[in-house]
Amino acid sequence: MKRLYHHRGHVIDVSVETVCRAPDGGATALDHIAVLLISADASPEHPDTQPYARLRIDRTTGRAFESEADALMGGYSVGRGIVDKTIDAS
Repeated sequence: MKRLYHHRGHVIDVSVETVCRAPDGGATALDHIAVLLISADASPEHPDTQPYARLRIDRTTGRAFESEADALMGGYSVGRGIVDKTIDAS
């Protein structure tokens, strides 16, 4: 699953990886990981803008993502926060 989001002049590309884990002595469980690529929106002068941040997010608020949709939204929220902090710090 993959989505592109636009936020404050940046592109947040969020994809989801599903990982099968077997805890010690437990049943097999699926975990979902959000993979973020953040870049500035492409412009006519720079159509091949490269990502400046690559992150793997496997949990937020201390909990693993329970579904692909949760991982997408969690990844978007983290990416949006990074963009906001980058812009506000300038």
